[in-house]
Amino acid sequence: MKVAKSIWCAGAMALAMTGVSQMAQASVEESADVPQADRELVNKCHEAAMNSKDGDTFESSQLLMDQQNAGDYEKGEELLLHINMLGHGTTIYNVSCNVDEQGNVTYKEFQKAGTPAGTTR
Repeated sequence: MKVAKSIWCAGAMALAMTGVSQMAQASVEESADVPQADRELVNKCHEAAMNSKDGDTFESSQLLMDQQNAGDYEKGEELLLHINMLGHGTTIYNVSCNVDEQGNVTYKEFQKAGTPAGTTR
């Protein structure tokens, strides 16, 4: 009985990992739909997060380009930018950056979650 349960658990884990892998791959493929200006803001936030005091936390994280709110930014206005990164296993890092009126991006904070933060897209 224990062997059967172990095999079932291993199969379930493999299936879950396949889903995470597909989600990560989908984000890379869908990033082509993200406008260049949005991509630039997201990349600046990602870079600021990687260079922050929390950067070691994100060292093996993959940016989920399609899960962000950069499209809400308008020149001359401030924005609290939210991006998501896929970490180990099913960990999602919800990263926040401040974007000022001139488009300068500074890292603010992050939270660990099992799901991406909501987006406006």
